[in-house]
Amino acid sequence: MKKHLVLLCVVFAVSMSLGVVASAIAQKQRARVSIHETFVQIHPGAKISSDDQKALDAVLKNFNKSLYKIRTYDHGKLVRTQGSLEDARIDQKLVAKANKASQEGISDVALQIGDYGDPIAYIYQTHIPTPNSPKTIYIHSQYLDSKQLATRIAPILQKYSQ
Repeated sequence: MKKHLVLLCVVFAVSMSLGVVASAIAQKQRARVSIHETFVQIHPGAKISSDDQKALDAVLKNFNKSLYKIRTYDHGKLVRTQGSLEDARIDQKLVAKANKASQEGISDVALQIGDYGDPIAYIYQTHIPTPNSPKTIYIHSQYLDSKQLATRIAPILQKYSQ
């Protein structure tokens, strides 16, 4: 009887251990890409395949570099930056995550494609809007371009968002 009780305890302990490991693995595999109407966030830990990276590059080359910023890290060292989206237009929580991940020595890509900001709020912050002012037209155009870019990128990165 004692052997059965010990065996039962061992089986229970092993089951609990496997449950904890499975939970940790599932948490690491959570969505690494967030797709929104006008932007796509690539979170640290996203492992974009080389085929998908090529498809992504093919789309990005058709858009103004000011609409995106992608940083590629190798063991925490920044090895490549694509695009020139202003840091102020990127979700600062995402920037903080990317910085922390680079300090931890991660190797992957991170940051944002498309404009995170609210174009109406940005117009009001930067000038008094008038419907046909060059700045208002430019910001609206940038918003539409950002939306189009996110729409073209979404099918490529959709599998990383699940």
